[in-house]
Amino acid sequence: MFSTKLFTVLGHLSEGCALLTRAAHRAAVLREPGKPLTLEVVKKVEKLKNDEVRVKVHYCSLNSTDVKIISGKHKEMKVPLPFIPGHEFSGEIVEIGKDNPHFFNRGDRVVVMNDLQDPNGGLVTEAVVKNRDVWTVPQSVPLREMAVLPYGHGTALLTFALHCNLKENDLILITAGPAGMGLAAIDLAVSVYKAKVIAICDTESSSDLVRSKGAHKAVSMTKNNYTKLYKSIQDALGDKKAKVAYDAVGKGLLHLLADFVEPEKGKLISVDPFYNPQTFPKEVPEFERPKRKGKEEKPESDEGRAKLLQNVQHFDLYEYPDLDTYRQMISDTIEMRSEGMIAGHISKVFPLAKIQQAIEFVQQKQCTGKVLIDVQCTDPDEDCAEKKQSTKGDDAAAKKKSKD
Repeated sequence: MFSTKLFTVLGHLSEGCALLTRAAHRAAVLREPGKPLTLEVVKKVEKLKNDEVRVKVHYCSLNSTDVKIISGKHKEMKVPLPFIPGHEFSGEIVEIGKDNPHFFNRGDRVVVMNDLQDPNGGLVTEAVVKNRDVWTVPQSVPLREMAVLPYGHGTALLTFALHCNLKENDLILITAGPAGMGLAAIDLAVSVYKAKVIAICDTESSSDLVRSKGAHKAVSMTKNNYTKLYKSIQDALGDKKAKVAYDAVGKGLLHLLADFVEPEKGKLISVDPFYNPQTFPKEVPEFERPKRKGKEEKPESDEGRAKLLQNVQHFDLYEYPDLDTYRQMISDTIEMRSEGMIAGHISKVFPLAKIQQAIEFVQQKQCTGKVLIDVQCTDPDEDCAEKKQSTKGDDAAAKKKSKD
């Protein structure tokens, strides 16, 4: 756990030391993968580069990808050390570099999305970022909610709009793990595209949540019992096949889902940031196809199934090669939220000083949506969730579009 002595000392320093606090910022820093983050004072970037923007960070989303990087268990996702996590955050602009192609102003409310491996993430009271990764947020959208929307909803929008032509009543399978990527896709597919979603969730509580958000049907994974999962999906679909399988979990689940996707025109899509096309063919979960009428169940088309698995498409919005499309997806996400078409689901808010508790909350799969860090809330004894507006009822309020 963190030591809070640093903040106690800073709180009792004389006026002379106030100059130090203005020239430095508080951050949660990873110095060794697999070890707890440390709360530190980090030096302020004094001079901005031409294409940079300085943002006072209010809220930072703690995603499962951040937690996996912190754990150090994914060697393929190496990060430079020391490393400040957090690749989705919101706040306000305090300074702008000489280049200002997006016409930002000081005081603008903004949302930021940066590279997963960028060492200067959002778990810091003030961040310096590239202007290409910053978007203004209208007053009608709460900054706390905007911090959980860009990555999940933006990636889903990119996929549904440009790569699988999702339409009303299309049948789509979506896997949803902790911290919200799959949940965002379900929200967009149901609320905007009016598709029929079969949600595959990692916990029963998540299954209850997606049902309440409009999923056509929901099944839960039971302690990696993939044979049982196969049977549950089979029962949910009946004789129908899905147009798309959208996987936000990984673990080779697309190998299992391939049996339930249209073999000729269907698509398998991964948005797992840790997806590796070289290792994917070997990442086959152990499962048995249930027997029907005394016969082993087999895929309708082995050839079609093999073709699907050979043509898995992987999307990560931040890595999308076209900058204009990248920016448009987030702009459209912001607009859809401002019109009440979509909503972010916040599972719990933690103060920055309790970042380790937030990490454990995600690791133990206690969250049913995004976990949010109140970066300006640095008192470990302060309950930010109680002090500020409660997230209870946020989804319902967000869905209601203002006509004024």
